[in-house]
Amino acid sequence: MDNIILSGMLQEFANRYELQSEKQDLQFEKFSNYCLWKADHYDSFEFSKVETGTCIGVDGVAITIGGVIVNDLDDAKALTQGNFDARFLFSQAKTSSHFDSGEFLKFIGTVKLFFEKNRNAVPEQLRNAFDIKEHIYSRASKLRSLPQVALSYVYAGKYALDKNTAAPVIEAQATSIRDLPYLFSDVSWRVYDGDAIARLYREAQNETQREISFQRHVALPPIKGSRAAYIGVVKCIDYVNLVEKESGELNKGLFFENVRDYLGDSNSVNEEIAKTIRTEDERNRFAILNNGVTIVAKSVTPSGDFFKLSGFQVVNGCQTSHVLYNNKSLLSDDMYITVKLIETSDIDLSGKVIATTNSQSQVTKEALATIRPYHRNIEDFFNAMRSSGYKYRYERRPHQFDGMAGIFQSNIVSAPLLIKSFISVALEEPHKVHYYYGTLLQEYNKDQASELFATHDYPGMYFAAHHICARVKAASGKYAWMSNWIYHTALLIKKQIAPDLRKGSEVNDRKFLELLGRIDEEFDSAYEIARRLIQAENLARNDNRVPDVTKKLLSKVRAASQQKRNEAAGESTRTPPTLSDGNYVGIVDESAFSPSSFNVRYGPFILQVKNSSKNQPVVGKRILFNMKNGLAEWDSKQEELSAP
Repeated sequence: MDNIILSGMLQEFANRYELQSEKQDLQFEKFSNYCLWKADHYDSFEFSKVETGTCIGVDGVAITIGGVIVNDLDDAKALTQGNFDARFLFSQAKTSSHFDSGEFLKFIGTVKLFFEKNRNAVPEQLRNAFDIKEHIYSRASKLRSLPQVALSYVYAGKYALDKNTAAPVIEAQATSIRDLPYLFSDVSWRVYDGDAIARLYREAQNETQREISFQRHVALPPIKGSRAAYIGVVKCIDYVNLVEKESGELNKGLFFENVRDYLGDSNSVNEEIAKTIRTEDERNRFAILNNGVTIVAKSVTPSGDFFKLSGFQVVNGCQTSHVLYNNKSLLSDDMYITVKLIETSDIDLSGKVIATTNSQSQVTKEALATIRPYHRNIEDFFNAMRSSGYKYRYERRPHQFDGMAGIFQSNIVSAPLLIKSFISVALEEPHKVHYYYGTLLQEYNKDQASELFATHDYPGMYFAAHHICARVKAASGKYAWMSNWIYHTALLIKKQIAPDLRKGSEVNDRKFLELLGRIDEEFDSAYEIARRLIQAENLARNDNRVPDVTKKLLSKVRAASQQKRNEAAGESTRTPPTLSDGNYVGIVDESAFSPSSFNVRYGPFILQVKNSSKNQPVVGKRILFNMKNGLAEWDSKQEELSAP
């Protein structure tokens, strides 16, 4: 790669995400997808959700429903129950210094194939996305508008659209997608060269500095936790420029801390805002007819009437911002919006501002769950554990650790990540963690028994749950199939060495340290048992979403743990000397079940018995099995004896 600045960014990115062992082209694919989609989908972006592996023509696909990246059909079904918006985002990334129009046309051709009806014609790596696409269109009556499609081609060179003769050909191909009837409200394409993708990387890292004219403002008196605060009015045109990306798109990443997503143009409140903009006599009254917006920034540098902002978020005013952006062509020079601007790095104050400024209209309980004061307790606990050699940092607010050198992304623990670990390990339901974390918050915060981040929860439970999951991820890198079973493995390890790690248990500091010591000392052996149990089941990829699979694995690990305890106590569980031919009675054991065989406890011994029947024996039942030539066999036609 010839672009020196981009090469430096890619190296920094690879170090932070520990991708040094991957080839540069694969690093660049991840880097490009991160730059394109992370800022707008901070809480739902994951590399595994958008990457397409060895797919020819497409290096990334992100399907969003209501602004959430979805790669699971069940999640798509949950998010399409009410009215919704959908977008299809595709990427292709090349480290080449030269634009290759042939590669771009191949890219568009694959996308076009994706929107046709023949699933078998679609590359295998895109078929899961294809199924989600089909579901979205099956719910067409709930779509607020037809889906949008965005095609992004990234390469490391310098691109000049007006000088590139391929542009008309590309546009013609994009038009051929637009012409597919009744499918899209918009199909857009863009080529990102090295400079453009570098700008997107800074936006994704929340490093962009923007300047705004704040002509009519007053400074508020000193406020505890805030370096400065201002209130005043800004021209609506200038405000829209502030919340736009350099590409002209709305920077949705600026609204991540706003607890309500955009509710759509047809929402009654948003219709009234739009009506004011479209009514010429009402436009200059906008500042008094609208509640305005609240901006929290890490740095505010005033210079006369111009304010330079960095690390900022719009924490209240998401609806107003979207309506202004959608109607920017109608904004006049006499339209102003009220802006409250707070400069602070105090995330406690930031959270308080978010909670209070969003309390004037209905906000669901789960929307505010991740800004509860309890999260400070968790952060303090994580900080205290770093003095004992653990490197985890709890990220209470987005971008909290951006720009801090020497911190690997694997050590940053966000609230969505912690939710998955806690549900898997402490609540023992790893089959649910594929859902979007907002859906999980909504489900688990219905009652106190399953409430997440409850004030009475001992914070060490969250730390220990994450510690197990993090160690499983680190240990599973050499097993590709294990990526789908991280959270199940963590639960099986917990059941072996830390069964008291569950919500509602009485955990104190002493008990936590004992529990953590066992995790560190016994992790390796417990991991191997869990990994082998899962591998022996020969499970399908999506079986990790099935509750009965979780129950079966728990049953297996209980049996394995019991056998381990028996061996430690000196009990023999070895297979006895070969029995003579004949019939014997044993009790069906809960361990080592498969369609073709199962285990039977015969006195102090465990025997593997061949199942010659289409039926499965009942665990705990006494059965009659036959021994012949040293092999045990059971047929359901034989007499089944009830347990005493």
